[in-house]
Amino acid sequence: MGTSKEYAELLKKHEGYTRDIIAFKLCDTPPDYAESYGDDVSFECAMIAEVWDGREKPFYITNKNIICGGAVYSGIGNRKMTRDDFQVGVGAAIGPQKAYATLEVFRRVNQQVCHAFKSNKYLVIGRLQDMEDYDFVMVTADADHVHRLCKVYTWKTGELVHGISGTAWCANSFPLILRTKTITFNMGDPPSRFLMRLEPGEMFCFIHHDLLPLIVDNLDNISAGEVSM
Repeated sequence: MGTSKEYAELLKKHEGYTRDIIAFKLCDTPPDYAESYGDDVSFECAMIAEVWDGREKPFYITNKNIICGGAVYSGIGNRKMTRDDFQVGVGAAIGPQKAYATLEVFRRVNQQVCHAFKSNKYLVIGRLQDMEDYDFVMVTADADHVHRLCKVYTWKTGELVHGISGTAWCANSFPLILRTKTITFNMGDPPSRFLMRLEPGEMFCFIHHDLLPLIVDNLDNISAGEVSM
């Protein structure tokens, strides 16, 4: 098994990714190599995009740093909300040109999300090459590069890759990878794509730590698409 730095360098060189691969670690004691996000608050997807803006040192957050619902989906539990907080959130998410048509629709969506019920205190975030330990990684690239990652997994294991779309980036991304410990993909949602400044053709692929060696070792084994008789 290679190191985080070796995997990051090999994947970027082999696949030509333009964005750094981001790694995540859930823990109850933050590692010495990561710094606290402090008392600042933001949307979780926007925090993660700071890595692409030049934030090289890994950092850790708690649910108190997150003003959206991302904390509960990413495995660090939700902060306590007042009734006023809830009403403000509903007003921002429900209605025309917003996330869901009605509160009932939102509840129906939430019932379909693969929740992770174990919560940790901290989520550590950083470039893969800077993380000494991690639980899973996020590759952000165009559809062709993401499909290659998915195909490698299926080529080797015979298992299909399941993606989620239609709800928030955090709900699309974290719960499934935490529950299945495999690989998943999604396209995010309008707010996350805006806050993370994605190009129209980019999407997300999440890969569990235990699968990364399999992916790296078999990238050369999948078809390039040429068909010969």
